[in-house]
Amino acid sequence: MKHMSEIQVTPIRQPKWSSVHSHIRGLGLDPKGKAKPVADGMIGQVEAREAAGIIVELVRQGRLGGKGVLIVGPTGTGKTAIAVAMARELGEDTPFVAVNGAEVLAAENKTAFLMQAFRRAVGIRIKETREVVTGVVTELKYIKKTSPFYPYPVLGGARISLETKDDSATFTVGPEVAQQLQALGVRKGDVIMIDVETGDVRRLGRVREKAEKVFDIDVTQEVEVPSGKLRSRRDIVRTLTFHDIDASLAAQRAAFTLFGFLREEATITDEVRARTDELVKKLRDEGKAELVPGILS
Repeated sequence: MKHMSEIQVTPIRQPKWSSVHSHIRGLGLDPKGKAKPVADGMIGQVEAREAAGIIVELVRQGRLGGKGVLIVGPTGTGKTAIAVAMARELGEDTPFVAVNGAEVLAAENKTAFLMQAFRRAVGIRIKETREVVTGVVTELKYIKKTSPFYPYPVLGGARISLETKDDSATFTVGPEVAQQLQALGVRKGDVIMIDVETGDVRRLGRVREKAEKVFDIDVTQEVEVPSGKLRSRRDIVRTLTFHDIDASLAAQRAAFTLFGFLREEATITDEVRARTDELVKKLRDEGKAELVPGILS
């Protein structure tokens, strides 16, 4: 039996909750840039959608760097909807940040709040070659353990069996990886990829023939059984925001309290932001990363 070393994993990407704009898939334009009456979850605001399409094209061409676009209009006319549609047109990994005016007014430090919002709206796409384990889940069992702090069992890890067309193995993973498997709803028949170094888990799809339960209509993409060895080296692309990196660096500097298990809240300072900027610049100079313009609404 093979064992995967346990590693502390701190997810920095926020989950995408369903919202009033979660149905929007784009601006609903034809190849000539003209708005369709009903398309991609958008209805009406024809001129505004066509104008937004021009802005999206300028961003793709890199001709809008260092500039901002202000969308104004009465309440309920679709300003945020158009901003969401622009983000969808630019790509699924395009950062989108919606800020309410009341949030700014209620913030204790308005300058810091706005700075955080701007840095959440600028992404960085990092390309790395990582060692990963990829395969179809044939068996998954969660391991429970007792805790001195809780009267009920807690998640202590998991034992997962994976296979490809040419290889199969069983791995034991730590509680951090097991929590990700549970949060993603991984079950038999799913194709997953686990980063050996960081423990990051991604669900790539589902093999219909291997699944215990099959639905006629399902949101999970159907994929083929992977071929080759379970362990391999792949080029992994991750998209983070500047604020994600700020928070990660600040957490590393956070001090522990007297008892060692309660940690003070990490504060993002100008020094932390400067370190982030230096790190991003180094990655760009090495050709390992590129900036991803986002949208702040």
